[in-house]
Amino acid sequence: MKTITSHLNAKLCEEALMRFWSEQIYVKETDDGLLVALPLLYPNGVQVVLSIKEITATDAIVSDNGEVISALDGYGLDVSAKTTNRELLDEKVKVFEMERSGMELKKSIKLPLDGIDIHLFGEALVSIYHLIYRHETDAPRAQHVYSYIRNLLLSNKIVFKEKDDACISGKVETTIRVDFLTAGNIPLACKTVERRGRMRDYMEQWGYRWRDAKDQNPKLVRSMFYDPENQKWDAETINIGRNVCEVFEPYFETDRINKALSRYGE
Repeated sequence: MKTITSHLNAKLCEEALMRFWSEQIYVKETDDGLLVALPLLYPNGVQVVLSIKEITATDAIVSDNGEVISALDGYGLDVSAKTTNRELLDEKVKVFEMERSGMELKKSIKLPLDGIDIHLFGEALVSIYHLIYRHETDAPRAQHVYSYIRNLLLSNKIVFKEKDDACISGKVETTIRVDFLTAGNIPLACKTVERRGRMRDYMEQWGYRWRDAKDQNPKLVRSMFYDPENQKWDAETINIGRNVCEVFEPYFETDRINKALSRYGE
């Protein structure tokens, strides 16, 4: 009589979970602290990445680097004005004992580090991120930028993926969603800036993402297209885009964009 070896037992289950958690956690030292990727995902499938900065010998600040509120804004939830969405955000920030500084969500924690503090902060961010499922989308979107660039790609007969299928990866962020990703020998990732309002925090966030993606794939060509007439740009914010992108243009600069597409889109 044969003895069947069970592959479902407590030890194997524990080992499987530990292996998964270990594979998903990534910690990198930066100039002013740590960058930490957690085994948690936002509702859009993007991994939760935090920064931790030492303030004193016994205190540190853990931050989302503006990720969550930028995402809410990107989905059209206006949390900058006195709206129901803003009230819900403020309530959650208070419940989770966080602070809000512009687009950034942060919290004071004690040193030496306790893993539960970091994990609970990540879970709190995921909870706040779920505000994207509210139906009141208050902020107008600049969708014409997306549509214009898409039409240019089509007119240049470039094969590309878009939206949820257009994903690149970084060394820290395993999934970075862009708007379009070409299928040529030189991958061209396109991000259209559809949000309105102040761009500084948004571009600082994307500056980090673009550098992370380039570290992972040196051949990647990074591009962004924006609307200077209906979005709040300043010289420093535009310089961020120019420094981290090979192609950074107003969406209506057709000739320059077509030239870039002819070079990178094959």
